[in-house]
Amino acid sequence: MKKETPTNKPRRPSPWLRPMWWINVVAVVVLLVTYLAPHISPRYFWPLALLAFTYPYQLLVHLGLMGWWAFFRPKRVLLSGAALLLGWGHIGDHVQLFGRGSPSTAVQGEGLKVLSYNVRVFDLYNWTHNAHTRDAIFDLFHREDADILCLQEFFHSPNKRFFRTKDDLMRNFRYTHVHEHYPQHGRFDSHFGVATFSTRPIVARGVIAFPENPNNQCIWSDIAVDGDTIRVYNAHLASYHFGNDDYAFLGSLDTDTPGDTLKRGGLRILKRLRAGVMRRVGEVDRIVEHMTTSPHPVVYCGDMNDVPMSRAYGQFRELLTDAFTESGRGLGGTYIGKLPSLRIDHILHNEELETWDFRTLPDELSDHRPVSCNLAVRAR
Repeated sequence: MKKETPTNKPRRPSPWLRPMWWINVVAVVVLLVTYLAPHISPRYFWPLALLAFTYPYQLLVHLGLMGWWAFFRPKRVLLSGAALLLGWGHIGDHVQLFGRGSPSTAVQGEGLKVLSYNVRVFDLYNWTHNAHTRDAIFDLFHREDADILCLQEFFHSPNKRFFRTKDDLMRNFRYTHVHEHYPQHGRFDSHFGVATFSTRPIVARGVIAFPENPNNQCIWSDIAVDGDTIRVYNAHLASYHFGNDDYAFLGSLDTDTPGDTLKRGGLRILKRLRAGVMRRVGEVDRIVEHMTTSPHPVVYCGDMNDVPMSRAYGQFRELLTDAFTESGRGLGGTYIGKLPSLRIDHILHNEELETWDFRTLPDELSDHRPVSCNLAVRAR
């Protein structure tokens, strides 16, 4: 009697693997939608700007899913793998493996060192330790010895009750010129804003006003460099203005949070996020428009309060190159607040300039890390 051979039926996925597959599908859809964030203005769909902030964490999710499938169902690695390949260019905006310590092309002169830092008013309101923080920040400035120093959330007052900032930078460092702008003023002749210090002459200067948000600002300084002139923009763009209640809400979130508290706190957070995103739209529009009229090579330094996947960053990248992607190393995260590892402080430049040795400094003296690079005009 002839023995029957069993038919080879296709193997169906095990029931306990199906949820992971659908989680993977949803994660891919979210990632593909996130890829639209640099191209669509928040004016049309502002939630995309929030998805942009999640991109680094989405990368980790997909790497985890690929590791899972590599162990259980290797072919399914292709789903996340294909999605990541579609946005391969964005990965380089967030992660760099090999920094470059020298120029890749011929440049004019020896180059300048540029450092940009949101100093958070030198920790002014921490009355017990603010002088210590200020001194530590100045030690950092001495160590780095930058030729151009762009500071955001800068504090200055001639009143003797406060520690010296601008005067000490001009007296005890190599700086010979400063361009400062203070849209906010407080008691005892205190002033808050942005400042650009330079060891080279500042031959022209100006301010780009933000009428919809006068507390933020952008200044531009034309600096004479080795027989040429470069225009340095120093900007602090709109933040989300989270208060103590907002941070307390974010820090207390767990499965036991009451529904009404979750709804009330969540709506308040969303309103702040939307307001910050929408304010930055107009600010970036004004800066980019001004840049297009510059007769000199352009450098942008500052606290953008936005990540590389955002539309704000995307607008700048249509004109400029990111010094981090040119010669940075590692993740480059600059924000060290409640959402760490976000790269929201940037140095960008146009093609007439060359940058190398970009660094995100490890110092944690503010809620931001400083960033620096070397810069020179390309030889013509």
